[in-house]
Amino acid sequence: MNWPLLIQVLGGLGVFIYGMKLLSESLQRVAGDRLRSFLSSMTRNRVSAVFSGLFITSTIQSSSATTVLVVGFVNAGLISLAQAIGVIMGANIGTTITAWIVSFLGFKFNIASFALPAIAAGVVLNFSRKESRSGWGSFLIGFGFLFLGLDYLKSSVPDSAKDPESFVFLQQFTNMGFNSILLFVLIGALLTIVIQSSSASTTITITLAFSGYIPIDAAYGMILGENIGTTITANLAAIPGNRNAKKAALAHTLFNVFGVLWALLFFKIFTGIVDDLIPGDPLTDKESTRFHISLFHTMFNITNTLILIWFVNTISKVVSAIVDGLASKTGKEKDSIRLLQAGTVKTTELAMVELVEFTKKIIRDTYDFLRLTEQILLQPYDAARIGQVLKKEEELDQVRTEVLTYLNQVQESGITGNYAKDVLGIMERVKAVEEMGDNFASIARKIRKSHRQKVSFDKNFANSVKDQMDLLKHHYDILLVNLEQSETFDILGNPQVRNQSREYRFQMIRSIKKNESKVKKKKYQKKDNLLPALLYRDISRNLDNISRLLNAAIYADV
Repeated sequence: MNWPLLIQVLGGLGVFIYGMKLLSESLQRVAGDRLRSFLSSMTRNRVSAVFSGLFITSTIQSSSATTVLVVGFVNAGLISLAQAIGVIMGANIGTTITAWIVSFLGFKFNIASFALPAIAAGVVLNFSRKESRSGWGSFLIGFGFLFLGLDYLKSSVPDSAKDPESFVFLQQFTNMGFNSILLFVLIGALLTIVIQSSSASTTITITLAFSGYIPIDAAYGMILGENIGTTITANLAAIPGNRNAKKAALAHTLFNVFGVLWALLFFKIFTGIVDDLIPGDPLTDKESTRFHISLFHTMFNITNTLILIWFVNTISKVVSAIVDGLASKTGKEKDSIRLLQAGTVKTTELAMVELVEFTKKIIRDTYDFLRLTEQILLQPYDAARIGQVLKKEEELDQVRTEVLTYLNQVQESGITGNYAKDVLGIMERVKAVEEMGDNFASIARKIRKSHRQKVSFDKNFANSVKDQMDLLKHHYDILLVNLEQSETFDILGNPQVRNQSREYRFQMIRSIKKNESKVKKKKYQKKDNLLPALLYRDISRNLDNISRLLNAAIYADV
């Protein structure tokens, strides 16, 4: 084996993949919020969902990033499974843009003549303190590295006519008829799984065919295999997610596998159409091979989408039956949001989508604490309710640990600008909600102890507790209602919202002071009245803490 040549190929491939990753992540960094809003607003029906997937993938030049983002959105409950399937269809079409860019620019121009200046300009912009300029600097660096890697790949893979020995081992697999095509489908799938980039594997395919090492039919087979291999990224991302995330990833796999099956069944007819549309015989004119492969890639994904777009609901039902069936056997949860670990394609944008929705869910679920605590305080003693509160408090402690661990991972991956502020806001809100849970649990334990001691509130204190619980519910409603109206926590920065929160906080403080003054009255210093008064004082301090923490959750971004 020619080891120096192999090292050059792997080095060029590494530079190409790094450039693609940097380009994709920088665009998400610069336009992430706009892309997220665009995706949320453009998925109202299956056709608009397809176009949104096409647009986003064409923009960020990574179908893997788009599909993982979609899996994250489904996992967080931002879009439905049917909408996600439409976006994935569009992403498959959008990823074919890379092949056309490579075909038109990568083999015709002197790549270094614009790759190196792009890197130089990008480095200058990258040092800018302005977030958007720094992001565009990273984009230019990624763009330069992508084409520099392509240049290394081209120069590393020699012309078969000039150096027939280098890739002679491939020749033995190209003369087995239809079995050769099936073999190269497998090679394309494995290659994409290993390097985690269909764009990179497509570039390798074009390079090999252009250099004459594999025939055009084998290249078509590799393209089909790469469409299967690219689904592994979304499936890996969905492993720790909820059922909906797994359904979206499985839909991506079924969609692409079905497309490969019909393409193989009508292989000669389909490739004949492609060859008729592109001038030049790919068997004799190597200059035309790259355009044949690019058109095959595009036509395959467009045709597959046109066939299956009418069966989105059917695909949803099939994947739901499979995933729900498997989940019911393992006894795993069905609907809860779970944080994803998206590996190499996890971006700050996806992480923030997950964290925001996960934090919202924690806030919504913690409202159950308030409801149960009100029943514990104002209704006859119920040991089962006490147990529910204590169990929920333990679960909330685990959730806080999970979120903080994930936040640390996000911070280690590097966050800047507004995202850094958002992360701090989420940390403060999660901390506030967890401490609210501690206070609810403390109330439950105090009521359990007082029940054993046969101590209860008198009528005056019971009325005071009811008034304070009403204040907390109104205060909590401010948080819940406003979060349901916005995809982010930005709405909590509205002065009107914060003034309302502050007013409920002041009302709680006045109520606590007023009733604590009662405890000091002579009436409550007598033995029979002292224990109920002390119980009220302890409970009211917990309610005061909860009010303070609610206010902190709303003001967390300050």
